Amino acid sequence: MSSTSVNIQYSLYYYDSCPFCVRVLRTLNTIDIDVECRDILSDSRHRSDLHKATGRTTVPCLRIENGSESQWMFESMDIIRFLQTQ
Repeated sequence: MSSTSVNIQYSLYYYDSCPFCVRVLRTLNTIDIDVECRDILSDSRHRSDLHKATGRTTVPCLRIENGSESQWMFESMDIIRFLQTQ
């Protein structure tokens, strides 16, 4: 049986003054995973992308891109648990 390696990319939608975002950002500093951080207040394109894809602008939100599919995860503790298992 052969396995195919899939390039999974992670993007965190956040803003600095959100305490739940800070919790996720602190976790990112302790693990070795490449996550692109997208501040929705400093770049309106990130906020727009988040809203178009999910209908929400709630942060933190982790976008998990697996090939042509994207999954969006909103709850800070869910995001932290997920990232710690990767």
